Amino acid sequence: MIYFLFTDNMEDIYPEQFEDVVEFIQATIKRLKRSPDWTIPIRGKRDKIRQRAAANTDTTNGKSRRGRGKNRGCVLKDIHLNVTDLDLGYQTKEELIFRYCSGSCNAPETTYDLILKNLTKNKKLVKEKVRTQVCCRPIAFDDDLAFLDDNLVYHTLKKHSAKKCGCI
Repeated sequence: MIYFLFTDNMEDIYPEQFEDVVEFIQATIKRLKRSPDWTIPIRGKRDKIRQRAAANTDTTNGKSRRGRGKNRGCVLKDIHLNVTDLDLGYQTKEELIFRYCSGSCNAPETTYDLILKNLTKNKKLVKEKVRTQVCCRPIAFDDDLAFLDDNLVYHTLKKHSAKKCGCI
């Protein structure tokens, strides 16, 4: 049986780990709030639309009110995984919702793009690897992910999951 000792001065018992434990608890609460199981009941169609727009998730027609057609195919998607599935060398049973950007970007060619294409064609930028196409990439990231591995070592992943996508 496991017994926990509660005291007003937890810092005195484990002073070197106190801040890590507090940070871990705060990160876990944030992660729980973002999980699909932590949802508020949706009352009507308007609320569903607002919730979907706030999450910037894939919609049926891919259009938004702002910038119609600009980022039509670039959407935020998610998948439920174990942290171990990320293949970053961590062995843990911890789970997360990994959000990523997917889709294509059909942006009109700018003068900048035309100049890069010409310089590459004329071999002025021979050694340089230059991309003249826009890509669907994260433009904002989720909060840091804090977890304990199987050896009870505390880890934090920064910029691990997309929060918002855009054509860049």
